Amino acid sequence: MVSQPGAMPSPPHPPPHTMTTLMTDNSQPSKPKPRLLWCWPESVQEDQQLRDLLASFASVETGIPTQDEFERMLPDFDIVVPRLSHQLTETMVTHDASRLALIGTPSTGSDHIAVAAATARGINTVTLKEEREFLDTVQATAELAWLLLLACQRRLREALQQTQSGQWSAQAIRGHEMIGGTLGIIGYGRLGSMVSRFAHAFRMRVIATDPKSPIADPWVEQMDLHDLLQHADMISLHVHLSEQTHEMIDADAFAHMKRGMILVNTSRGGLIDEQAMLQALQDGTLAAAGLDVINAERSTDRADDPLLCYAKDHPNLIITPHMGGCTVESQRKAFIHFARLLKSAWQQHELYTHPA
Repeated sequence: MVSQPGAMPSPPHPPPHTMTTLMTDNSQPSKPKPRLLWCWPESVQEDQQLRDLLASFASVETGIPTQDEFERMLPDFDIVVPRLSHQLTETMVTHDASRLALIGTPSTGSDHIAVAAATARGINTVTLKEEREFLDTVQATAELAWLLLLACQRRLREALQQTQSGQWSAQAIRGHEMIGGTLGIIGYGRLGSMVSRFAHAFRMRVIATDPKSPIADPWVEQMDLHDLLQHADMISLHVHLSEQTHEMIDADAFAHMKRGMILVNTSRGGLIDEQAMLQALQDGTLAAAGLDVINAERSTDRADDPLLCYAKDHPNLIITPHMGGCTVESQRKAFIHFARLLKSAWQQHELYTHPA
């Protein structure tokens, strides 16, 4: 993390196995507070307001447990807020969480949580997905999507490799301008519309499709997925992962794309058939791809993942470690807003289970 001018340096993050108990606000000791497992220790280390907010309604333990440790700890907590790298499975929710009353994730996606199984047990899941007014103030992921589009379009990895090796030949790495190109946006919600505004600033044509609703933006041409694939010069994915969108960009989709396409995904890895994408990168269907998400990101064996292995030797694939929402400003805003939602959800739970 880079400190801003005049800012205090961030404290070191604890080792993954270290758990820390926060000070609890006992100014109103009317009854025991719920036990909260907060798996984002760096957030509370950096923000006194967040520490105070969490301690105002819960007895908080923070740390980054391994998946095995997380599973063993689960029965001892009323509220858990896992990391995106954790898996809270149906078996865990059904058999290993007798005390659990509330699950939270400070993100819009919740595919690491068995939400349906939790709901069936009466366990509420708190996310940021429906917090549109708040989320409109956070554009970090849209900015990264645009960065990846530019990096692919201007062959940035090749340029860096060239200068690092002592070469200096701009002609060898000519890229393309954005102006006049056609950007296809799949999923025209909050992030898709933000990326669209960036494209307008670069004087691009924008076409879009959205599986949920019609697009009311007069600057955008709405078309179905099949037509979008045929007309776009580059595509940015901004839909949530679901049964309907799983591997929506498959071999057939690549077959309908223009040759030399650029594809960017900052949503979820499961939207793309990764084997088909590797083939498209190799045969020239894709000129380049920029990914902030891959299927193997939660795997302990991800070093052997075919995408990561390909990227080591091929500069037309850029992979970043799911850092879309990971900026100082966006995370602080998100954690504070999420903690308020979590506190409110717990208070509602208490009213329901222990009415006055």
